[in-house]
Amino acid sequence: MPGEEYLLKICAIGSGSVGKTSLIRRFAEGKFTTNYLPTLGVDITTKQIQVESNNIKLILVDTAGQEFFGKLRPSYYRGASACLIMFALNEKPSFEAIPDWLAEFRKHIPDSAVPIALAGNKKDLTDQRQISTDEAHTLAKTYDMTYYETSAKLGGSEIEEIFVGLTKRVLQKKQENNI
Repeated sequence: MPGEEYLLKICAIGSGSVGKTSLIRRFAEGKFTTNYLPTLGVDITTKQIQVESNNIKLILVDTAGQEFFGKLRPSYYRGASACLIMFALNEKPSFEAIPDWLAEFRKHIPDSAVPIALAGNKKDLTDQRQISTDEAHTLAKTYDMTYYETSAKLGGSEIEEIFVGLTKRVLQKKQENNI
């Protein structure tokens, strides 16, 4: 029996240079580049996936993390099905900013049915790590987020797990609410 078709929008937010663009590109295109170019405003990528026999078209919204774009970002949150908050495991300030990112998103998308995941990126930089797995899990649990550790540079199955996991949570919420 064929599944349903869904169009889901996932917003990736977090401080500048934590790897939002790299993670999305690794997931959507299987590519990684070492050239850092900050996102100017927003970058939108799409990816088709299949989850539980459902055809899903993901619209991945990569937002600029720099404070300068703060007034622009909320307009891209509208219609979000899910949110991915990212920080860099080697940058303590990006981790400390998570409550602010969550507050900004929830100010514009207060619906608790919109799932949020937390991703610690750059786990390949083990010698520079500043945030422990336990610290990150504790913060994620405090805010009812699923936590993932990843490396956009190295790739790996956890990158797909992030987006498939968020998609499954969205589909579950839709079924619970008969949407």
